[in-house]
Amino acid sequence: MTTYDKKDLSDIGRKAASWSEAAGLDKSPRVTTDADIEVKTVYTPSDLADFDYIRDLGFPGEYPYTRGPYPEMWRHRPWRYSLFTGFGSAEDTHERWKFLYESGQRNFSVLPDLPTHMGLDSDHPLALDEVGRVGLAIDSLRDFEILFDGLPMDAAMFSCNEETLAAIIIAFLIATAEGRGVDPRRLRGAISNDPLAAVHKGTTVFPLEHGVRLACDLIAFSSRELPLYYPINLKAVNLSEGGANCVQEVAFTFSNAICYVEELMARGLKIDEFAPKLSVFFASGIHIIEEAAKYRAARRMWAKLMKERFNAKKQASISLKFTAIANPNMLQAEEPELNLVRAAYGALASALGGASGTPHPCYDEAYAIPTRKSQSLALGTLQILAEETNITKTVDPLGGSYYVEHLTDRIETEVLRKMEKVEALGGAVRGLENGYILGDIMENFVREKKAIESGQTVIVRKNKYRVPGEDVRDVWDRLKVHKTDPESTKRQIERLHRVRNDRDNAEVDRCINRLGLAAKGKENLMPYLVDAAKAYATIGEMTGVLKGVFGEYTDPSTF
Repeated sequence: MTTYDKKDLSDIGRKAASWSEAAGLDKSPRVTTDADIEVKTVYTPSDLADFDYIRDLGFPGEYPYTRGPYPEMWRHRPWRYSLFTGFGSAEDTHERWKFLYESGQRNFSVLPDLPTHMGLDSDHPLALDEVGRVGLAIDSLRDFEILFDGLPMDAAMFSCNEETLAAIIIAFLIATAEGRGVDPRRLRGAISNDPLAAVHKGTTVFPLEHGVRLACDLIAFSSRELPLYYPINLKAVNLSEGGANCVQEVAFTFSNAICYVEELMARGLKIDEFAPKLSVFFASGIHIIEEAAKYRAARRMWAKLMKERFNAKKQASISLKFTAIANPNMLQAEEPELNLVRAAYGALASALGGASGTPHPCYDEAYAIPTRKSQSLALGTLQILAEETNITKTVDPLGGSYYVEHLTDRIETEVLRKMEKVEALGGAVRGLENGYILGDIMENFVREKKAIESGQTVIVRKNKYRVPGEDVRDVWDRLKVHKTDPESTKRQIERLHRVRNDRDNAEVDRCINRLGLAAKGKENLMPYLVDAAKAYATIGEMTGVLKGVFGEYTDPSTF
């Protein structure tokens, strides 16, 4: 990027204004990003008058990490391929894991079903219609033993999309590893563990302050006992799926991060003890340039936040690591094969933005459990992007673009404004409890929905370029989407009953009682959860005793 003095910039600015006036651009309709940032017809050096290359951009692997956390990024090896899996019983998901592992995926990523998210055993009356329907049913250690049977726990990563009860899931993981003779310190992967983001998903279990305590217990425990594991993957994607634009997604996610960091530091942990293990799970929309700019701004902001506010010293603390999924919100029911294209563009945005992993959605994922075929296509899409397109040959290929650098700056400015608002309200917990964060996102959701309904925002085959006479139901019948197997639910409940009959119930009672007593104090609950998991206590039993101490979450909209 050429350096210009003030006179040069002034001359360029005047010429740009003259060109714009001559072309009549002042009469052109206003164009904006989804975050209502105005976009000019063309950008010049005059739009970067205060830009400093070293301060604002720098080099990959160096502060402020705008261009990426590593010097060469993915030039010699691709980022991590990943597809979320999870449906029916442990046997069902285990078979899909084996298929994906043999197809080149080295990351076992699982999405639990709704009862598991809420801490309900599969035979609970509220769970019966949802067991294994939109994810994997997990009741006890026995399910984990089946999941990993014959698969290498210490040679592949385990990731889980679980926000509120992540500590229990990791207790099952540790107990499984020890039972297999695998040192838990060799376990790799990441788990959501973000109860503040669970509010946007509707899966918050405990009052927020207690959810934060449990999340921080897992982070603190992992900093000592699980050195290779990322114990929190801040769920920005939940906000995006709930209707947040790119500014809201970053602002509110980073506000959540501040809450966890302050809680951990209040416990006496040093920032560099745990910050290297913090990561974010973003969502990439279809607007490629805006999304790439979002990630560049987020990295720069994270670096400043960790270094200037929390006085972090380690490079691993200051450089942001993130995964990014092509936002499932953009998948449509109409002509669903086109979702392959939408998701591919989202993955391209993630790659250009420097994601470390891309848990790619399948074209049928917004409406059904993906099939083997749809997952094979999704995995192949990532592999083509990383290994056929040559976009990894240089780092941050969009860096230096007048528009990209301007947009990166603007997104950073707007994110800071949102974060300052949350700070003024007392932080993320208070911002959620008083309804500000949810209300702000809902306003954006309604605005975007109206834009689609009016045709202002084009969705191909939905509100423009419709195919006459095509019935959406016929299309999905032709595609043969996944259907829930009622026998799977039956097997899951039968296994749960066998576990309860075969285990040492006196030992389970002892572990559950000790967990409840510890929850009343300030001890880290992870050792108690691991002991309970080893005794084959169920997720419902562990969650139940914690509810008895912590209480249950109440949505602020019901106050």
